[in-house]
Amino acid sequence: MGDINSLGELVEYAQRQVERLTEMQAHLAEQYAEARSPRGHVRARTGPGGALQELHIAPDALRLAADELAAEVTAAVTTAQREYAARADEIMAPLLRQRPSEQSMASVEAGMSRLEAIADDLERIAERRGLVG
Repeated sequence: MGDINSLGELVEYAQRQVERLTEMQAHLAEQYAEARSPRGHVRARTGPGGALQELHIAPDALRLAADELAAEVTAAVTTAQREYAARADEIMAPLLRQRPSEQSMASVEAGMSRLEAIADDLERIAERRGLVG
């Protein structure tokens, strides 16, 4: 965070951080991950937060025993979720200085909301004091 010599500079810094967070959130929303099960019977696609977006089961998978099919589904979904988490880490770590997978998403979202609120508060204070126009 370099030297900040005035409230106006602090407001500008906070606004830049909020802009970076907004860009990061947009980039995350565009991401997804796909994975296949070990035997190739199932393909899963996950998105933000690891949410399952699509699940494809090959017709020949219906010949598997229930526990085998469950294992195929579980493997495809968990692999896709891990891949999405790795992408999210790559996107978010530079800004957060911590890998998001090491903390809960609720914690990350709460921190981002708090930063936005602080930026708004600082901007109002700076405007009242005539530091920004």
